[in-house]
Amino acid sequence: MKTLKLDYAEYGSGPPLLLLLGFGMSHEDALELGYAAALGDRYRLICVSPRGHGGSPAPRETSAYVLDALVADIAELLTRLQIDKAEVWGYSLGAKLALGLGAEHPQRVERLLLGGFERKSDFEPGADIVLQTLRQGGEAWRDLWQSLMSVPGGMAQRLQAADMDALQALRRGERDWPDMLDLLKRVACPLRLYVADACFAKADMLEMAEQLGRTCIVVPDADHFALLPCSESLITI
Repeated sequence: MKTLKLDYAEYGSGPPLLLLLGFGMSHEDALELGYAAALGDRYRLICVSPRGHGGSPAPRETSAYVLDALVADIAELLTRLQIDKAEVWGYSLGAKLALGLGAEHPQRVERLLLGGFERKSDFEPGADIVLQTLRQGGEAWRDLWQSLMSVPGGMAQRLQAADMDALQALRRGERDWPDMLDLLKRVACPLRLYVADACFAKADMLEMAEQLGRTCIVVPDADHFALLPCSESLITI
């Protein structure tokens, strides 16, 4: 499997912590959303733009976005950075990537913190709001985000400038990703799960946690997008 060279940024020093954020987000968003400031004094924070995002290569074929391929890129980045093993924090789409890394490359993952992800992306492409909006172009994509959360200025510009065709290919490819519960059952490292009380993935996450005999922390008075910015409450989960 051919890996792609990912765009990334590092902040701070200490034990390595790999951060993977949501669909359509770039590594620069971690800076604007407060992760670097909150974590840079205790970790070597590695923020990544997965394939299709930000300055990373962005194939436009759906076949380029099988989960194993995105995960292999991330494992190769750790090798390039001479990091044998890292803690990994993933949210939303990033949680699926982090989970794939933990299942397929367990020797690379010290601990997983995973939030806000559904068990399976089961949607009808013709009715999917993400695909519908991406087809309308960058301004519509930015406006959708701004209707859901307070978007920092730089992040808004990056959302508008994103490769709409690549993101559509990723979205279509995500429908064929494995059942996340099956991947969770393969994870051997320490694992923490969390979800917003009003998140679309709450029922799935609670069900997966129950199946695993684990606890999923429910963050009250929050929806999915409210948990994207870094906060002290998230750091202490």
